[in-house]
Amino acid sequence: MTKKQKQQPKEDFAHVDFGDKRLNERLQKFVEDSTNNADKSILGCGGGRSEAKAFYRLLSNKKFDIDQLMGHASGSTLARMHGTVLLLQDTSDINLNGHKKTEGLGFCSEHVRGIKLHSCIGVSPEGMPFGLMDQAYETRPEAKSSLTKAYKTARPIEEKESYRWLKSLRESTEIVPDDVHFVTVCDREGDFYELYAEACELDMDFVIRVTHDRCSDTNEKIAAKIRQTKALGSVEVNIPRDSRKGTPARQAEMEVASIRVNIMKPASITDEEIAPKLAINLVRITEINLLEGHEPIEWILATTLPIDNLTQVMTIVGYYIQRWKIERFHYVLKSGLGAEKIQQRSYDRIKPVLLIYSVIALFIMAVTYAGRIIPDAPCSLFFDDYEWKVLYRVANKTKIPPSVPYTMSDAIKYLGILGGYKLAPSDGTPGLKSIWSGLFALYFAVEILMGQD
Repeated sequence: MTKKQKQQPKEDFAHVDFGDKRLNERLQKFVEDSTNNADKSILGCGGGRSEAKAFYRLLSNKKFDIDQLMGHASGSTLARMHGTVLLLQDTSDINLNGHKKTEGLGFCSEHVRGIKLHSCIGVSPEGMPFGLMDQAYETRPEAKSSLTKAYKTARPIEEKESYRWLKSLRESTEIVPDDVHFVTVCDREGDFYELYAEACELDMDFVIRVTHDRCSDTNEKIAAKIRQTKALGSVEVNIPRDSRKGTPARQAEMEVASIRVNIMKPASITDEEIAPKLAINLVRITEINLLEGHEPIEWILATTLPIDNLTQVMTIVGYYIQRWKIERFHYVLKSGLGAEKIQQRSYDRIKPVLLIYSVIALFIMAVTYAGRIIPDAPCSLFFDDYEWKVLYRVANKTKIPPSVPYTMSDAIKYLGILGGYKLAPSDGTPGLKSIWSGLFALYFAVEILMGQD
């Protein structure tokens, strides 16, 4: 998994240089404190009011540069990548409704103060997170737009909120390592013609769930056409848990079909530089033999990847299923790290804290999924020597640590013990909540034991 460096938040920002040694050290101290105490407020994680004030001064310093932070985070992520990498994009609302006096803070949705956080994260086809590739922030000046629907539609893409998807695609794919193949994966919010056109122009593959029933160059509706296409066959698909609908993970029997179509540019797009039509592939996956009480699943996916046989089609489906990892990222960011409890005086000061918390959230995810995807990898991929030795000692209630790093499978078992996971045979491996609780307990133990040793 790791090519050039250990995956740790402090490593991602290790080479940030604001041209001031004190500022650099202050950033490193905050990143380390936030990782070790991410369940606490900025005041609590720094160990006191003086440390918190030092970080606030860092945020207000003219030399502090969030673009440099993002550049180092994405650069570290790139250094860990190899092979096919899925770039998952999505937007989440950061609800800061109680922050009435925060300077520059507007609305993330109607009547809700906050920030629209648009993130692009890199994961392997198996679902192993590499890290943060890009992040954008937006806050609306008004709770509800006064613009008409017709005017909104006619605006150039640069003036629409959907432009952040295009911008993230461009910025996250500016530098592609020779041994890496990027595939952008989006849910239905990414289904707009300009994004398809941009990806095709950049020669970047994508898998995007279709929501608009577009016209083809043969004047057919593409959704109707793919639904009428004969299935290639049926397969068993592992459907992730949907926390929003309250449905558990399950295995579903699905039929799969695919076709190649040319989609036409919508009449509302007047930019002549955008291609008048695009050749894309469509994949349909529809649930059959539905179990009672379940809503049937149908996905129509637009892609540039080949669809010559069932294996290739199922690879596309597998890539789309991994999109769920960005939902888990939002869960860790909000529920584990308290992103919606950030207290800052201005909108501009909230953004870098969200960025740092995002890197920490992806570290928590990487530790969790490494225990499942690369269980035999050494735990030293994620932990310093003292950390994995303390983890073993505390979890196993012994003073004698092993002499060599143990596996990631054992590491998440020990973290689960620290996080209160019961480890019953029927429960499987510890989940994200148990792991983040275990990590907080581990870093607390490290701090205590380092003071004793």
